Amino acid sequence: MHRGKVIAYASRQLKVHEKNYPTHDLELAAVVFSLKIWRYYLYCVHVDVFTDHKSL
Repeated sequence: MHRGKVIAYASRQLKVHEKNYPTHDLELAAVVFSLKIWRYYLYCVHVDVFTDHKSL
């Protein structure tokens, strides 16, 4: 987010073995996936990660 507005989204389909993951692990996998995609933009910058899954 930048100034309260979302500036990017990312999505992908689950792999076969990931379909059996618990919710907590899926949420972590999503965070890791997005950080890998945008790692070049995040170097030397303070980053806060917010998730919206209530069960965590």
